[in-house]
Amino acid sequence: MASHIAIVNFPAYGHLNPTLGLVEELVRRGHRVTCTVTDHLAPAVEAAGGEAVRYTSVFGDFYTSPFTEEALSGEGLRTLAEATSLVEQVGEFYEANRPDVVLHDFMAWGARFFAAPRGIPLVRLFPTYAGNETFNIQAKFPVAELTDPKMMEMIEQLTALLPEVGFPDTGPMDFFMKPEHKSIVFLPREFHYDSETFDDRFVFAGPCLGDRSKYQGTWTAADDKPVVLVSLGTAATGRPEFFRTAVAALGTGEHRVVLVTGDHIDAAELGELPDSVEVHHSVPQLDVLSKASLFVTHGGMNSVLESLYHGVPMVVVPQMNEQRANALRVAELGLGAHLAPEDVTTESLAAAVAAVSGDAELRARTAEFGRSVRAVDGPAVAADAVEAHIAEHAGV
Repeated sequence: MASHIAIVNFPAYGHLNPTLGLVEELVRRGHRVTCTVTDHLAPAVEAAGGEAVRYTSVFGDFYTSPFTEEALSGEGLRTLAEATSLVEQVGEFYEANRPDVVLHDFMAWGARFFAAPRGIPLVRLFPTYAGNETFNIQAKFPVAELTDPKMMEMIEQLTALLPEVGFPDTGPMDFFMKPEHKSIVFLPREFHYDSETFDDRFVFAGPCLGDRSKYQGTWTAADDKPVVLVSLGTAATGRPEFFRTAVAALGTGEHRVVLVTGDHIDAAELGELPDSVEVHHSVPQLDVLSKASLFVTHGGMNSVLESLYHGVPMVVVPQMNEQRANALRVAELGLGAHLAPEDVTTESLAAAVAAVSGDAELRARTAEFGRSVRAVDGPAVAADAVEAHIAEHAGV
């Protein structure tokens, strides 16, 4: 039976991209899928067959802004403002188009503010590590201390708001940490920290990758050299010095080096480049990874999982704490190497790439990990969980 499924996301590619394969699968099964997105992200949803319900984000161009200490300061307060603003902007639409279930990113609190008072079933989405009663990635790798004044201000505001939005007996910590009756995690269980602590409330679908060519275009290798992809992610601060180091370390002619600089660097800042190095602001990453032999990456969860899906080993140079968690996990599982940003030199980067490239056991292990991930039809697993949750709440 066809249902109306609303997906409320957080306005950043790292949160949106993992859901697109699920959107495609739900639409293929005949469901109406509406997705709250900003104008910038709407084409991706529409290419997947979803219906874009547009709103203006408090975060502005969050998806292209650099990660800096100043940009991240007060993120909790902005997340709360984003939630209340979202309800104000799209609440009328969803009153007139009541969904059968709301799927919401774990940071998209506005979905819960709208759905809880109306008794609409919720499914939480985790594009990164999930949390339960015993595991919390924030505790393992703190991003912000709860004693931070801006964090305390957000918690005070949230505490006052919760009774008004359907959570009369819920404190802020329970609001953050208490699991939904059903959650979908876009990670393979074997990659997740402490995965044995997660019960059947959590569905580990793994990467739900879809066709992005309609809005990203395609990429073709210029020659037969082994491809090394180098990227610090779409929202990285410029860091031209890092890319100049990468050129010096990797631009020897042995590899086809694909540098993805983001929107904050002009290629001219990198100086004269060898013929074996190409520079792009962005690329269809799945295309490049399908041809790549190695990925030098910042370690964003999307990039890590897309690399593992294709069986591509990594050298991870994390730019922030949550990426450090991913880098350490990659190294712990023997799927690549972790290189701290302060340790990056021409020599250390060249050595790390050579070590990973020359480790036959590591490459075989990564290839096998990729095969195991691809053996799971992530979009189908996630869609099955959504349909089962709808049926359960409909009393079927």
